[in-house]
Amino acid sequence: MTVPSIGDILMLSQKAWKIGSAFAACQKQALSDLSCIEVEIGGLAKALTLLAETLYAECESDLLQSADQQTRAGFAAIIGSCKRVVDDLDSLIDEYQVIKKHRTVGGFAIERAWSDLVLAEYKTIPWTTEGGDLDNLRDLLQVHKNSITVLVQALQRLSSTRLERVVKPMAERIDSMYTSNSSLDQQLDEVHRVVQDLNIMSRDSAAPPVPPKHPARTPSTGDGSYQSPMLDHSDLSRSPPRNHNLKISLPSIPYNPRLSQYSTGSLTNGPPTPLPIRESVSEASLMDSSLRHSSSSYASSEAGQSSTGWQSPQPAAKQLRLSRQQSISTRNGPASPEIRDQTQRPNNRYSTLHSSPILGPESPHERGRTLSQAEIEKLHRSATTASQRNAFEKEAFRNSAILCDVRGKVVEYSHRINRDDPRDVEMIPVCTDCRIAVVRKRITDPETRTVRVVTSIWVFSDDTQVRMELRMQDEHMYIPYASYFSPAKVSITVPCELRFYDVAHAAGPARVAQTSWVNYVFDSPQSSALFQNELMGRTLLAIFRTEKTLRTHSGLSKSFAYAEQMCGLETLRIWQDNDTGAVIALLHFSADFRTGYLAFYLNSARDPLSVKDDGMRQVKIRGLKVPVDGGPQVGHGSGSNVKGKDKVGSVNGAKKKKRQDKDDGVISGAKIEFASEVEKREFLDLCRVMQGNLIELPELQGVN
Repeated sequence: MTVPSIGDILMLSQKAWKIGSAFAACQKQALSDLSCIEVEIGGLAKALTLLAETLYAECESDLLQSADQQTRAGFAAIIGSCKRVVDDLDSLIDEYQVIKKHRTVGGFAIERAWSDLVLAEYKTIPWTTEGGDLDNLRDLLQVHKNSITVLVQALQRLSSTRLERVVKPMAERIDSMYTSNSSLDQQLDEVHRVVQDLNIMSRDSAAPPVPPKHPARTPSTGDGSYQSPMLDHSDLSRSPPRNHNLKISLPSIPYNPRLSQYSTGSLTNGPPTPLPIRESVSEASLMDSSLRHSSSSYASSEAGQSSTGWQSPQPAAKQLRLSRQQSISTRNGPASPEIRDQTQRPNNRYSTLHSSPILGPESPHERGRTLSQAEIEKLHRSATTASQRNAFEKEAFRNSAILCDVRGKVVEYSHRINRDDPRDVEMIPVCTDCRIAVVRKRITDPETRTVRVVTSIWVFSDDTQVRMELRMQDEHMYIPYASYFSPAKVSITVPCELRFYDVAHAAGPARVAQTSWVNYVFDSPQSSALFQNELMGRTLLAIFRTEKTLRTHSGLSKSFAYAEQMCGLETLRIWQDNDTGAVIALLHFSADFRTGYLAFYLNSARDPLSVKDDGMRQVKIRGLKVPVDGGPQVGHGSGSNVKGKDKVGSVNGAKKKKRQDKDDGVISGAKIEFASEVEKREFLDLCRVMQGNLIELPELQGVN
């Protein structure tokens, strides 16, 4: 049996999301038993998404591909059984649901609804291919959700032995459900017991003891957030799949938080999406003559804003949005923050699904990876004292302003293993519990005596062994990349230089590392938002998770045009520029489409947008004018040698071709599919508020 690929698992997750949306579309009929199925299929979709993420994160180790034939066949059997259940349920949805048309004031409204048979006999009609009822279907979905979760735990352990011990018995028991003569209830109970036993075994089996090392040479690796994800046996599936910790509201009316309830400690061994190494492009269209870039020049870029300095704008309504001023600790000098207690992990079902795959050194592969960090350990042979730490910060932060001072959980950067292959990289951890500060400093050149302002991101580990600086260069632009799976994770995706300092700042950096990807994982989504505010020089109003974004066309040919996918599994961030009042939507392009970001105004009076609900979780946007590269050029003098009627027809054809070429070079519309119905409604509410107060804004210069 062929082992399913990451794409196959993501497609299965998408189908599960579609089924959950079909159940959600019929909520008006208020069948509580059916709403439980919606929650269970949503949990299965999230578990499948996490499995795909884990397989991508561990692709370098080839753990699954290097396993024996029986283990790979068992893995394929588990996924195949899950696919069979999802496909059967998808067929039942098509059979049990109908499309109803209602007359409204403006015409007709079409919506999904359960058929009269389902409404009358939903407790007795079969919901599984074996003739089971709703309870059997719910138990069956829970079995597959829990089995996928246990499978993720085994993969994150990076141990082929553990993977074999988990996969084989679970695959045999799941396969026996379709061959045994026992009743469906008995089979489900037996599978539940096997999955729970495997999970308990995963809990009880701790990593082998590691001899204690000298604290001066060993970086701190103990982090409560880096435990193996444990399966929750209690029925917590009714918990809302949203993160209620981040409260970012509209500038004029408050509304609900909108971030995913994934664990903030989720890390992978590479970038969050399979993107190539990004080249830094200093866009002239995004630059301004002032020290700070105005939003009129902000369109779309691969990297982000220039480090020549950002003004910290004063919010107009401090009570209605997350103010950037909350992150400013002092303008006169640095102050050493107190070591705060670690934030407790949220007690919810999905927090167990998104734990870090970086675990203790259990296998030889992990032990070798830990020893490979000796290069960093040698830089700091002893921890600094309090006086040394204060002296270092006093020297480093002289003539400085601390724009943002927050807590971090993990910092890591990418290291290219093979110079010929830009995707062959590994993530090297810098530290775990730490302090992360964005500092703007005035520097005087010793030779020319010219004064310039530089901005740096400093990292100070709690064990006082790591002092790292990322100094932003004037020729680069920095846009923080927000993770789809973890709202507390932010990445810097431009080539940069990391400076590791010894005890004394005046001695200069003891080591310099070149990288093109740095991950910062904060202790909360609020800290992540404050960090992004300072890097962007704007206020983050909202974050929405999007499943995919398609490019749509206008005109008579729109029905026959191919809807090309521009974005997939990305976060749609809404920024407000306090200087101009511009509200900008920002969405990262997929690597297959192009590099950079899709950016457009939400409140421009010059180019107003048409935002419409397109059903399910989709929103259609028209009126975009985002130029893209690669559009065909129109030649001059076409049809100049033709006379009479032929000339008229040729000229008309040339005009049509010119108009079509212009459309090909500009993104005029998009269809965005959100991760949930709630996020779609919140985005529509935000657009409605913003478009109620349109202002004159300069034209965005496009995606270059």
